[in-house]
Amino acid sequence: MERSEAPRVRRFQLHARLLATAGSCLVLGSACPANGGSRSLADVKVEFVRERHGGLCPGPDGGGAVCRYQVVVLDDGTWSATGTTPSGPTGGRVRVGAASELAGLVDREWKALTAHAFTGLCPTAYDGSEVVYTVRRIPQGEAAAFADAEIRELASCTYDLGHPDAHAAILRLRERWRALDLPE
Repeated sequence: MERSEAPRVRRFQLHARLLATAGSCLVLGSACPANGGSRSLADVKVEFVRERHGGLCPGPDGGGAVCRYQVVVLDDGTWSATGTTPSGPTGGRVRVGAASELAGLVDREWKALTAHAFTGLCPTAYDGSEVVYTVRRIPQGEAAAFADAEIRELASCTYDLGHPDAHAAILRLRERWRALDLPE
C-alpha cells in the first residue's frame, strides 16, 4: 500500500466501523451515541440547552432588547447561564451525565414531541416568550475528523407542544430539569 493511501484506508475503516455499529443499533433498537462508538464521554461531548426568548427587556444602551435566557448543561456536570433574565447564579455543577440524561429523555419522547406541527401564532409575535430545547452531540477524539455533530432542536413555535402526548413529555422534561435544580 502506498503511503498516500493510508489515511484513506483509515477513514474507510472508521466509516465501516461507524456504519456497523449504527446498523446494530437499528437492529437491536438500542440507543447508540451519535458517533456510533462507545458511550465514553471522551468520544461524544453532549450539550443540552434550554433557551427562553421573547418579550422586551432593558437593552445595554438603555433601549429595549429581546429577552433571552439560555442555560447550557454539559455532560461533565457543569452548567452555565447567560442572558437578560432572570437574575441568580450564572453557573454551577450537577451530576456528571446530566446532559445525556436530559438528551435521552428528548430522544425517547421525540416522536410524541414532534408529531404535530404548531399552527397558531407564536407568542414571540406579541411580546410573549418561546422555549427552545437543543441537544448537541459533538464527536470528540479520532471520530471528530470524520463524523458530524448531531443537533436536535425542539421549539415550541415549531411543534405543538400543547398536544396531550407532547405536553406530557414536556412535563417529564421540566420535572427532570427541576430535579437537577437548574434555573428556569
